[in-house]
Amino acid sequence: MNSVINSSIFKSTMEFDHYKKLQGYTFTHNDEEFVSSSTSRKLVSSKTSLLAQCLATGGARTAFPGTTAYTNARIVNNLRNRYAPAAFVFPTTIAQVQNAVHCAKQSAVCIAPRGGGHSYEDYSLGGRDGCLVVDMTGFTAISYNNAAQTATIGSGWRLGPLYLALWNLGKVTTPAGNCVTVGVAGHALGGGWGFSSRKFGLVADNILGAQLVTANGTLVIANAQQNSDLYFALRGAGANSYGIVVQFTFRVHDVSGPLTRFQYFWTNKTQQFQAFKGFQIWGANAVPEISASFYLDPFGNSNIEGVYLGPQASLPPLIKSFLANTPPASSSTTQQSDWITLILQNGGFPTGSNPDVLNLKNYPLPTNTFKAKSIYVNAPAGLSDAGITAMLNSMHSDSNDNAFFLFDLYGPTSNINQVAADATAFVHRSSLFSIQMVAYWSIAAQESTDFTFLDNSWNTVRPFATPQAYQNYIDRDMPLSAYYGSNLNPLIEIKQRWDSQNVFNFPQSIPLVVT
Repeated sequence: MNSVINSSIFKSTMEFDHYKKLQGYTFTHNDEEFVSSSTSRKLVSSKTSLLAQCLATGGARTAFPGTTAYTNARIVNNLRNRYAPAAFVFPTTIAQVQNAVHCAKQSAVCIAPRGGGHSYEDYSLGGRDGCLVVDMTGFTAISYNNAAQTATIGSGWRLGPLYLALWNLGKVTTPAGNCVTVGVAGHALGGGWGFSSRKFGLVADNILGAQLVTANGTLVIANAQQNSDLYFALRGAGANSYGIVVQFTFRVHDVSGPLTRFQYFWTNKTQQFQAFKGFQIWGANAVPEISASFYLDPFGNSNIEGVYLGPQASLPPLIKSFLANTPPASSSTTQQSDWITLILQNGGFPTGSNPDVLNLKNYPLPTNTFKAKSIYVNAPAGLSDAGITAMLNSMHSDSNDNAFFLFDLYGPTSNINQVAADATAFVHRSSLFSIQMVAYWSIAAQESTDFTFLDNSWNTVRPFATPQAYQNYIDRDMPLSAYYGSNLNPLIEIKQRWDSQNVFNFPQSIPLVVT
């Protein structure tokens, strides 16, 4: 796919200062723009002082407003909101995480764990001003059990370094996504779809156990045998609603054999209907060894990117029905390689890159300014002809080239859909695909236009789809029922047992009561 898809949602990487210039925003040196009055400043100063004194007892590195470390730490993937935390703390031990929870409670500030900083609504900064952000990137221990095919890892890994470490340890992997700077913790705790998920399940489906610091500061183990209610919640609803995960044990999968990446491109609006229809007809019966994603944009571009966990010679009969139901492609590529080469390609690295670049040393966090919405379409039928037509007409109404729709394939033959809807907190188990609708901009005046475009597009598709949406494509405008469905009430009950004071919360966290 093009660079937009390879970078997940990013068209380009913008330096922070360039972003500020484009947006016309002015940030103060001490980054306390959220403090607007003399009274507020005094309150914040008092809380900050108490918080600083308390955190100092834990020994972890910190960053407070007015420092370069704070300004640098505040850069996250989506620059649309850029909330101003009370402070950042960078623990490297469980005791320091426990201290951070204690200090946040003592100082009466909200708390937000952060792995990769890729929350679509900037919830990794707390989702509002004034939180203590607990940056978990210091938790990167890893061990691999070859006999059991499991890996125990710290929660601070980003996907790129984790892919490389697992490859080097045993040519195994977890079925996560493309963007190499995404943190594994938030990705896994919200589901985690990637280009091997139809074969191996979501990342959440491969969590065998976790250790987390809960609201009372206790380190708790959650797995099928211990605290199974918490184990249920973490697999799909675990991002800052129940505690701070410090360690995962994952089931991992052998990817030592050859695999094949394939892409087909169309460039005409008149081809989009048939190309997309061919995708969903084929997708309903695609073998689980193939994971794929389809792309549409307002200018008539369409493409499919797929990964077959097998040799190139075996691919043609597996995509024959897809090609039979789509227009002749304007171009295509098919390439056999190995797993780590695929990760480099999908991560947007130049051909021939040394795999060590996945360690992301001196690698800038990709940033953009965007809004996204999502919706699930059920299997096996997918969208009706009327639904496809309505979707395309709505998408074509926008003249902004900084918008696209992305369709991640699930389907009845996938191992994602073999899991019962109530087996984990991830309820979306009857879908043919999810639709991610994205618009991004570099001029602040474009924001309202793009919001309207996304709202109109989502509302157009909704009568032909489900009310469900993907929690990792979090959208502040969606109700919690869209993300958790029939699992919401059980998740609330678990919240009441484990965090009765709602210590871990953000604007769309699991609440204590039905709202």
